[in-house]
Amino acid sequence: MPVGSLLKSFLPGDDDFETDIRAFLQVDQCILARSGRALLGLLLETLAEKCKGRRVEVLIPGYTCYSVAASVARSSLTIRVYDLDPRTLLPDLDSMRKNLTEKTLAIVAQHLFGVPCPMEEILSMARGAGAVLIDDAAQGLGGSIGEKPLGTLGDYGLYSFGRGKPLPLGCGGALVGEDVESLSDRIGGKRGKGLLHLVSTAAARLLSQRYLYGIMETLPLGLGRTEFDPGFSIAAMPDAIKRLGRKTFGMLGRFNRQRQRTASLYTRTLDGGKVIRVGPGSVPVYHRFPYMAGPGPLPARLLRMGVRRMYPHAIAGEPSIRPFLAEGNGPTPGAEELARDLVTLPTHSGISNDIACLVAHAVNEVFP
Repeated sequence: MPVGSLLKSFLPGDDDFETDIRAFLQVDQCILARSGRALLGLLLETLAEKCKGRRVEVLIPGYTCYSVAASVARSSLTIRVYDLDPRTLLPDLDSMRKNLTEKTLAIVAQHLFGVPCPMEEILSMARGAGAVLIDDAAQGLGGSIGEKPLGTLGDYGLYSFGRGKPLPLGCGGALVGEDVESLSDRIGGKRGKGLLHLVSTAAARLLSQRYLYGIMETLPLGLGRTEFDPGFSIAAMPDAIKRLGRKTFGMLGRFNRQRQRTASLYTRTLDGGKVIRVGPGSVPVYHRFPYMAGPGPLPARLLRMGVRRMYPHAIAGEPSIRPFLAEGNGPTPGAEELARDLVTLPTHSGISNDIACLVAHAVNEVFP
């Protein structure tokens, strides 16, 4: 991301970032907050209030960012999980169907790592159960299925602008859907200047170079950390972040094309049997490149190159989340396999073709 855009974000200017998002997604309503999880929590709280305690469960992927589970827990709702197919990252529809109950308030379906998840059958399932479908495109802004942008395939769509996301602004999230603007009065706190987020974004951009990448985990930037923390606040997006969003939104296509080129190179170089399959008509954006490398710790060499295990446990296996799980949840062996075997490779703009080749060959050497 250009340093000039970061610096200009401190100057007064047009911060109507919502207009850009509505136009890009071709939706009528959009609201912003400091994070995607804040908006998911706000949405779930509002839906739960309307149901007046009749529906208290939220069905989420068995392998996902712990922020999704944290949003459910913060809303005083119960987490129920469905399994995923580790070959495609898509929901196991039989598992989803078995875990739908009369208590289900909402289903969260996700485009994990920017790999599109078809929603038609899931939407039909949600309708039949009287539940709401939340299209979680936190990692998928700019991707599509057919002519439909990811995030517009359900009742509500969720996006994140955190570090490393398709449009990395340092923080922030967007929620789209019918009548979401009525929720804006419930987003608390002052918007602020967003200085810390902009500084950490600039630092992350600098440290995304291959030989500096490992330094990020030693700095207090919150990068690459996965924690279950339901105590977060629902606060407004800082004005500087909104201005940065306006100034850089036009670069989203370039960012995503770079990620797609890098993913194509990885696909050609790595073991095809371990590459996640993408369905026809889908346009992924590859927030990171998912690869079923196999179990075992990652050596320092791969960590320095930005290769990562993502979520250390399946949702049902994470000790801090277990107290919030619904009773009688079915098994999630696919999610457990993902937690054990999946690695992700970097796709950001600091990864040139030469670096991507080095990363892929290193992964092949460690996981032959």
